[in-house]
Amino acid sequence: MMKITSLLFLIPALSFGQLSPEINKLYEELSKSKYVESAAIGYAGSESEVYKLFAEIDKKASDQEVEYIAFNGNPVAKVYGSYAVFNRKLKTLSQLFDSYLKNNEPISIKRGCVGSNTHLADELYTTVFWEKDYIKDTEANRKHKASLKTKHELLNFIQLLGNTKESKWTMQEIDSVLIKFDRMILANPSSSQNLVEQITESNFFIKRKHPEYHDKLAYFEKKYSSEKIKKYLKFSGK
Repeated sequence: MMKITSLLFLIPALSFGQLSPEINKLYEELSKSKYVESAAIGYAGSESEVYKLFAEIDKKASDQEVEYIAFNGNPVAKVYGSYAVFNRKLKTLSQLFDSYLKNNEPISIKRGCVGSNTHLADELYTTVFWEKDYIKDTEANRKHKASLKTKHELLNFIQLLGNTKESKWTMQEIDSVLIKFDRMILANPSSSQNLVEQITESNFFIKRKHPEYHDKLAYFEKKYSSEKIKKYLKFSGK
């Protein structure tokens, strides 16, 4: 109990810390954006200036600084901060998700040429789930790199990869995080329909049954009259 209490007091202390002048300047510019943007946006795939600001912050900021942004920034800055917290595998990830669940602010996102509206907790859940694709790519790239026999082949492969993201996570770690997130969502009777449906859709997508979720999912199915939740309940059984 003492360890848990100490951890809860730690994050507020970090949250009120100071950003360095350089990071603060980048943060202020980032906070002016009304949209969270992917690295390339628009039909021509133009480089996003907003994403470049995030990349610069992620490159130079300390763990405490990205945590500060993730917990205390405006909604756009929080999303980018949460990306950094997740990518760095910081221990505050679950507490950050809990914070977003309690204040699930709306956000607008531009990915490529597609725009969408979502919420903080929804976006963080989605980010964690789709990390599995990056893990598969990372494993495939490592195997292919190991199979190369000449320096010329290796240099061409490295150039081809460019800025391709390499995941620091394993599949087992991602599954563990998602189960923790699922339980946090289902433990809150006020969780949104979209968040609960994300649980059912993501698990249905990978054909994973969680009969232990049945009773709580049944509550939300009745509350929201959701066909997506009903579909997963039928698939998962008890």
